[in-house]
Amino acid sequence: MRRVITLLLLVPSLAHAADPQAAAKAIIATQCSACHRVPGVPAAMGDIGPTLKGIAKRPLIAGKLPNTSPNMIRWLMHPQQVSPGTTMPDIGLTEDQARKLAAYLSTLDQQ
Repeated sequence: MRRVITLLLLVPSLAHAADPQAAAKAIIATQCSACHRVPGVPAAMGDIGPTLKGIAKRPLIAGKLPNTSPNMIRWLMHPQQVSPGTTMPDIGLTEDQARKLAAYLSTLDQQ
């Protein structure tokens, strides 16, 4: 039984070692997939918000903020503060989660 428990504890670590973006993809799958299509995340097939394909090359975030990592983190954590009334809700991301998401989104530069 201890071996099974140990193996279960190690599997997430192995997944993260194989894919350094695994944590961001897991957040996207659970928090963003209902609204957005996101390359590399099969569960993210939403059509309410824009596709995030090529977001790293877009000059602005939400049509307001220059597309920088600090601004992306701010947007992800507080979209209603940045753009009151936007359809993107505040979903309660921590700063660590927002940083992981911003890092992943910065890799999505293919249009």
